[in-house]
Amino acid sequence: MTYKSYQEQKSLSSGLSWGKLNLFYNLFWVLSRLFSRLFLRIEVKSIVDLKNIKGPLIVASNHISWADGFLVGSSFPLRSNFSPVRYAVFHKYYYFPLFRPFLWLIGCFPVKKGIGLEKSLKVPTEILNQEGVVGIFPEGKRGWKEGPSKPKRGVAYLAFTTGAKILPVRIQCPVVKMKFWRVITRQYKIKIKIGKPFKLPSKEIKVIEDYNQPANYVINRIRQL
Repeated sequence: MTYKSYQEQKSLSSGLSWGKLNLFYNLFWVLSRLFSRLFLRIEVKSIVDLKNIKGPLIVASNHISWADGFLVGSSFPLRSNFSPVRYAVFHKYYYFPLFRPFLWLIGCFPVKKGIGLEKSLKVPTEILNQEGVVGIFPEGKRGWKEGPSKPKRGVAYLAFTTGAKILPVRIQCPVVKMKFWRVITRQYKIKIKIGKPFKLPSKEIKVIEDYNQPANYVINRIRQL
């Protein structure tokens, strides 16, 4: 499976200009927010005024269901300076024929394990360097645990490489793993807590393992919400 550069992704076969695609992304999240308010039992609490936050920004959240990206993205104000949120998707899902057109049109991008952080995170790095917003789940998989966990290093790599702030978000639900169909049929009451953006404490990075401690710091900030 090969990776296309950020510029190549912007000019895939749809023929749409980047400006039109960006408009499409924003329209999708506007409709998502309206949908979530009308059909979901969702409560959003933020300790900061999200309308005043600007990119570059990394939205880091716990991950308990397939609906998490939708839930978090639709929780932000309709009018904000950091919309739209561009979400990372595991490459096997991104390139699945039935998913790919939709995921691409809403601004998602693929990430692949085992090829190194620089290659795997090339697209989100460029998005952040252009003062965009990237959504990421630091644990890298569904199944939020309340105890100690081992987060992926990507969130720390992106923060140090681009200088972007991190916006911690915590999704709370009565069950550990949400099922999407129960979410959209209002069987769960979902709380989304949004914390204050922060920058990672300064740290000298010599080897890849040096990202472990900052990644754990991010997870702990999410847990404290």
